[in-house]
Amino acid sequence: MIKINGSRGEGGGQILRTSVSLAAALCVPLQIYNIRSNRPKPGLRPQHLSSIKTIAQLSDSVTEGLTLDSTKISLYPNRISPQNIDIDIGTAGSITLLTQSILQAVSITGKSFKFTITGGTDVNWSPSTDYFCKIIIPLLIKLGFSISASVAKRGFYPQGNGKIILQITSPKQIEPISFIEPEHSNIKIDGIITSKSNSSHDDAESKIIEQCNAAKTFLEKHQINIDSINTSVHNSDSFSSVICISSTSGKSFIGCDNLVTDTRKFKESGNTCSKKFLSEYTSQSTVDRHLADMIIPFLALSKKQSIFTTSNISNHLQTNLDLCKFITGMNYKIDKKNNFCYSVTINP
Repeated sequence: MIKINGSRGEGGGQILRTSVSLAAALCVPLQIYNIRSNRPKPGLRPQHLSSIKTIAQLSDSVTEGLTLDSTKISLYPNRISPQNIDIDIGTAGSITLLTQSILQAVSITGKSFKFTITGGTDVNWSPSTDYFCKIIIPLLIKLGFSISASVAKRGFYPQGNGKIILQITSPKQIEPISFIEPEHSNIKIDGIITSKSNSSHDDAESKIIEQCNAAKTFLEKHQINIDSINTSVHNSDSFSSVICISSTSGKSFIGCDNLVTDTRKFKESGNTCSKKFLSEYTSQSTVDRHLADMIIPFLALSKKQSIFTTSNISNHLQTNLDLCKFITGMNYKIDKKNNFCYSVTINP
């Protein structure tokens, strides 16, 4: 049995998601203790329970300790079978973080799945739906996945109640990547905003266009040309605005997003996001700092060496590197290319 101290490294939900999904993928028993022990509310939260219960269902696992606030769980997985599953997180918990766990768990089965997930599509401290669709999915396709995501309804904090439908066929083996020199192309700006009624729809649309144009103007001043801008307005009882700037090609996957739930901060959101994108773009990285930690569990399951460059060795990235090494036996190497770029090599 693999035993994981849940307070190690980053010490949050990431350790849960990575450990449980890799245990299911490899079909090995797992115990996690001290779960989120250094957080204001230690133990399992509703979104963590949804993730672990879904993976347990996929892998027909015997489980122990799956209750709210539990600080210790055990998972005894069997082989994963193809399934169609409806999941309701029950809160505005992040659909994209749940999806990460699912994808890692099924990543080397070579089987097909359909998931209809209800929860938060765009919430704090998680990838927005646009980031997931514009950046994460294209990279997963490079790794060998066939995947499509249909956004049936947007869901924001605190109500949630958004819905995403995922169709997934995973590879039997993860394809390695070799992203060394950046190729920044296909640069897009996607903006969404909520409207409380049809009467305020036009006003909301003009605001999100203004926000996206501000980001475009800032980036063009730094010689970054934008290929397209896409905006949309969604009905909601609460205000939210999300902007996502992405660049994907065969050799580079960089982007950033910014979520605003405070109308007083709306105008600065476009500039905030464009500054973050400029930082990734000028670093000459091939994978942005957030995507870097997300792809480690997949590369750790590959049978061939992978290499990419990224702008920052974050706590999340370091935690996933050490955790995946402990669980899968893979090795990694980090080299500093310059003050703003690091190469990361994963060896099976």
